[in-house]
Amino acid sequence: MTLLRVRVEVADRPGALAGLTTALAALSVDVASIDVLEVDGSTVVDELVLRLPHDVTARDVWDVLRVAGAAEVLSSAAEGPSTDPAVSAIELVRSVLTDPGDADAPGRALARAAYADVGMWIESDAAARYPLAERALTTGVPATGAGAPDASPLALPSGRVLWVAPQVDAPHRLAVVGRRTGIRFSATEAARLSAFATLLDTLDRVRTEH
Repeated sequence: MTLLRVRVEVADRPGALAGLTTALAALSVDVASIDVLEVDGSTVVDELVLRLPHDVTARDVWDVLRVAGAAEVLSSAAEGPSTDPAVSAIELVRSVLTDPGDADAPGRALARAAYADVGMWIESDAAARYPLAERALTTGVPATGAGAPDASPLALPSGRVLWVAPQVDAPHRLAVVGRRTGIRFSATEAARLSAFATLLDTLDRVRTEH
């Protein structure tokens, strides 16, 4: 059985999500989990983890979701074995702590935390030249926008980027992650990234003190 993570935009009205799950059931697709990522008053962005029978493909899922009334199927990706969120969070921290000499480890972990393609843990002074980073640092609120050379130091000529400042006094560094596609980051993903960046900043301070 194949696991598939699908992000779909549906109308914000009673029964809209039920219509999708009923259509999936007709394909013998099991809905393992549903996460409501974003609500804007007219539409809702839901993320579904699906268990597909061997004879059902991702394209079959896309087609049936559209027929069932999805406003847009935003993305889909193969999913690894289902893992408890707390276990996943611990694994992200372990990946950074076990190899302190790997300068790229924090960036990889940050990207995983937000389901992004790339990530970076960057000094606050260096980040300040980017308007989105400056906004995140000044307001304490995650800032997102289109990927471009002047949006972040990530190698993303397009797509989407998300900046967050750790929720501490005078953050030493900022986190930035990016997607190569134009799929926007959700409030849930921004909150995950902010929490993880805050933890990394705290760990940096503890190491410096000792």
